[in-house]
Amino acid sequence: MQETADGVPISDGFDFPVGPRGPQVDVFKTHKIDTFLADPNYFQSFSAWHPGEDWNGRGGGDTDLGDPIYAISNGRVVEFGHYPVWGNIVLLEHALPDNSRVWSQYAHLDQIMVNEKGQKISRGQQIGTMGKGDNNRYIAHLHFEIRRNNLPIGNWTPMVRDKDAVLANYHNPSDFIKIHRTLAAPAVQPQPAPQPQPAPAAAPIRVIIVDTQERNPQVGVFRAAQAGWRQATNGFQHPMLWAPASAQQETNWAEWQPHLTEVGLWQVWAFVPANHATTTYARYRVVHLDGQIEVAINQVGNRNQWVHLGTFRFGPGRGYVRLSNVTGEMTQGAPPMVGFDAVCWYQPS
Repeated sequence: MQETADGVPISDGFDFPVGPRGPQVDVFKTHKIDTFLADPNYFQSFSAWHPGEDWNGRGGGDTDLGDPIYAISNGRVVEFGHYPVWGNIVLLEHALPDNSRVWSQYAHLDQIMVNEKGQKISRGQQIGTMGKGDNNRYIAHLHFEIRRNNLPIGNWTPMVRDKDAVLANYHNPSDFIKIHRTLAAPAVQPQPAPQPQPAPAAAPIRVIIVDTQERNPQVGVFRAAQAGWRQATNGFQHPMLWAPASAQQETNWAEWQPHLTEVGLWQVWAFVPANHATTTYARYRVVHLDGQIEVAINQVGNRNQWVHLGTFRFGPGRGYVRLSNVTGEMTQGAPPMVGFDAVCWYQPS
């Protein structure tokens, strides 16, 4: 398989995620779609605009439980795991020959058959089996999406309340597959022979970590709401803060600002603590010299690791990262937890 410069296998076409394999096979003889993209009947029942398709076997009920689920095209594993309500999910990234990207999500799986993030996947490779969601809450079916944009795994509220937002971020899966059944591979361009270059002088690596317990203004400043915090000892440098997620009303927020002496381009990373971080939609706002951007991170799927928020220009006293406990998640029972921990500015040269 040919790959992009960043290592995503390039698609040679797309197939349906269920049913017998082969270009001439009629998948609708064995399976059916019960819920469509932006299905009005689904909205009437659940007040949400469905962002994909729900696939079921023709036999109905749980007769399709354990059916194989296949990757719709060549791709790379973005993320996978078990999530509340959803159950097991696999999220793949696909590169098209024209350099565009799409992402496919397979949810409510019984078994996951991928091994690691970044794993290369071939078109038609089995990546799981049909399941019933978290704690077997549904009749067996596959919740299947093809996304226009790189969204967090399990993305749902608040986007599904807005039909226009759903249509702007998701393809109609069956229509997309029918249109892209066969794709021409990009032509391989001959590469000139590499010329020897003098070794560059080693450049210093600069790292600034602003923690929730930061008290040194020469490193940076940590600011936060004054009340209502819970504290735990399992953060990056042990103490960290957390707060219950809120659907709409903000009660807790925090800001991390590095101490910089000059304008420069910096990578920004946030540490997700090992515990007390169960939200799927932590919304980090990065304010930088050229504007601001909100980056949604699935904390429960990235616990005890650094996650990349992007690369931006910052300057002295200008730019920071802000995290709120408002996630838009509407849940029954105890709300998810939002973990507030360290933020890192990294400049390799």
